[in-house]
Amino acid sequence: MSKFKKLLLKIHIATLIILLINFIINVVFEISLIANLHLILKVLFYFSACILFFYYVKPFKKIALYFSLYIFSPVFIFISWLIDGIMGAILSSILVFFFFPNDIRFENEQIQIKKTPRGFLGACCKYEVIEKKYFLFERNIAEFQFERNLNFKKNDIKIQDNILQMHLIIKDYNEEKEHYIAKDTTIYAVLKTKSIK
Repeated sequence: MSKFKKLLLKIHIATLIILLINFIINVVFEISLIANLHLILKVLFYFSACILFFYYVKPFKKIALYFSLYIFSPVFIFISWLIDGIMGAILSSILVFFFFPNDIRFENEQIQIKKTPRGFLGACCKYEVIEKKYFLFERNIAEFQFERNLNFKKNDIKIQDNILQMHLIIKDYNEEKEHYIAKDTTIYAVLKTKSIK
């Protein structure tokens, strides 16, 4: 077995173990690795499997069937999309969700607000409020839904008595006057933690 092949196999197994542990800790304690590190681990996991497929297919070994899942799943999703658009959209949403980068709408020293990916058929728009923990970890401390894409400025966000206040000026189209009007809007989200001030 070549050194590169051994390295790839170690990377694949290590990232699989880390991702599984992260998933279990996230379910039990609601703490997970920061999103950027999580994305890097998923990319390493997926691409190491794709490369390993070519190492095990000739001469064929049974483990090649496992690694073929990573190679042929995008092809299967594309064919599903051609045959039935909705089924293909659902399957591609799963694949895109796996590699979806962070859509951060606000960040400071304490929290981060990011838009949650909902897939191609998902309704707009769900947001998560993330508390940063110990440099490498984060914790979901609130979620809220709003029917528009939101972008926040530093002065828009205030935390008071474990309530996140988001003050925005939103443009709304007035059909009677046939022009946009500005609406002063405040969104509130109750935080799950008492550690933020």
